[in-house]
Amino acid sequence: MPDYNRHDSIDSASEFITRRKMMAAGAAAVTGGVAGCLGGSSDNDGTITTFHSSIPTEMNFNTWAPSYPWNPTWLLLEPVLRYYSDGSISHEMIEDWEYDENSQELTVHHNDEFYWWNGDVVNAADKYWYGEVARLLNPGSSNYEQLSLENNGQTIIREYKEPQNPQLVEYNLGGYLGAMMRGHRDKFRPWAEELQDASTEEERVDIEKRMVEEMPLHISTVADEGLGMGPFEIVDFDEQGIHCELYDEHPYADQINIDKLEYVLAADEAVAQQIMGGDLDFGFGRLSNWIGDQNTNNVEMLAPYQDTFMRKLEFMMQGPAAEHMRTLEVRRAIAHVINLEHVSTNFTPESTVRSRQTGLPELVTEDKLGDSVDDFIDYPTEADEEGATELMESAGYEHDGESWLDDGGDTVGLEIAVPQWADNPARTVTDQLSQFGFEVDLSVLEGATYNDRTEDSVDFDLTMGNHGALIAHPSYYFRPTHKHGNDLGDANVIEGALEDGQDRSPYNGKELIVEIPTEIGQEDLSGSTEEVNLYELYQEWMTTQSEERNQELVQTFARYWNFYLPGIDLFEMMGGSWGNTNNWEFDVNDEWKAYRGGFRAAKRGYISPK
Repeated sequence: MPDYNRHDSIDSASEFITRRKMMAAGAAAVTGGVAGCLGGSSDNDGTITTFHSSIPTEMNFNTWAPSYPWNPTWLLLEPVLRYYSDGSISHEMIEDWEYDENSQELTVHHNDEFYWWNGDVVNAADKYWYGEVARLLNPGSSNYEQLSLENNGQTIIREYKEPQNPQLVEYNLGGYLGAMMRGHRDKFRPWAEELQDASTEEERVDIEKRMVEEMPLHISTVADEGLGMGPFEIVDFDEQGIHCELYDEHPYADQINIDKLEYVLAADEAVAQQIMGGDLDFGFGRLSNWIGDQNTNNVEMLAPYQDTFMRKLEFMMQGPAAEHMRTLEVRRAIAHVINLEHVSTNFTPESTVRSRQTGLPELVTEDKLGDSVDDFIDYPTEADEEGATELMESAGYEHDGESWLDDGGDTVGLEIAVPQWADNPARTVTDQLSQFGFEVDLSVLEGATYNDRTEDSVDFDLTMGNHGALIAHPSYYFRPTHKHGNDLGDANVIEGALEDGQDRSPYNGKELIVEIPTEIGQEDLSGSTEEVNLYELYQEWMTTQSEERNQELVQTFARYWNFYLPGIDLFEMMGGSWGNTNNWEFDVNDEWKAYRGGFRAAKRGYISPK
């Protein structure tokens, strides 16, 4: 369904990669590269090579089906709009838009500059029929009352069920699944029309099942029927790669000096091997994400920038140590124990220590909180064991010379479970907590296992995760139903708990309603306080109309994070791209400073052969 949660469910450089795909990608590299015409070359013949981690013959471009190739679509498709790290937005396929606060209608006029590879104009009808499928599959939970199409398919009107926050509307101009244009109108129209006649949930479920089974958009279908609109059109593929050629009808084709693009299959170590061997010409993310501290003479880091994502240590409150995790002084003590400088330094990709616990990255904090942040509670970035000890003792804990004991004389034990990417920082944190006197049990889990442990409920005490979104608006950092926000569980779980009068989430035990000081920087509840229903207040944020109330909500949620400490933001990530500077010229500008910036550069003519 269309909602603020689906933007950027992106975890890392290895997003959406299954274990089996990683093994297959690695095997491809071991066997000596990509077969036939699909291979890198040291000769610069106008062919540029990058990598992907989805097996081409298993790709399915139907987003309701498994194996959707999320990463390759950043080159093969085009965005309707694009988000940048400074919070700005560029309108790629949008000519104009307006939101009527009275009718709650968002009118989006599409331009006619882009063409599908089959020659059809890309227009609002593509978004309309795709969005109608999404809306009608889940009409009760959709944000939209109805969608309509005007102006010969160039204008889409989305009528919202509820008033919309004018600050946030622009981020949602792309409709379902965010910014990308993901489907041709002719493919989704028949299913939308069938759904328009469906009256029961059973009928809708059956239609979705048949749509997945009867409309697989395999890469062969995409290539044969011209169902992409990026500047590089698929002309050939096999199990190990995709061969593309410049599409002359693309609006930027005359600015692009690349004739052919090769997408080769690789993941993890295979990527590192091909970078070091000079087989890859450009890619996304920090170079160190892929090759660690190895040195290469042919590839350089390009356009580094402060990412919109942070990494957080998150407190869960219904695990074995729930009693301790629910104690504010314990959470604050842990914040004093952890040496953020060491955690950041020991994390291989470059990062920047998060110096303020506002729940927001530094740039957003400066922009939205201004000088008021100087009055927030100041947590140390280096270990302060004396301060941590005072906090533990104030809550009734005792140290016996080796371990911390609760009021019953039992050792305070903490169970930490993290996904594999967090292995290194988690071990650093575990060592620091253990040295302070906590008994810590660390589990580093494969992706599928970790997902199973966090799917329906959480049974451990701490974890590590991403905190943020591609959209650098403060609201995205406090999303109550998103793992990259202030996760309290699914909406139906939260709403059910509140209706039953529960004050904690059945998902992870976190409080749904909290009491915080009204005064910024107050460290206890001895003064004036306010009660905050985190879920309901967030819903208000989605619909508030005034700039003044928007600013009040930023302050309230930041004060909540700073006082209550549902997690500790450890460090901010650095983004960027990399390229082979021996063979290619890279015209670096601000357009690189966004997710998949290198891909954007290739699509807009900022990469040229030497």
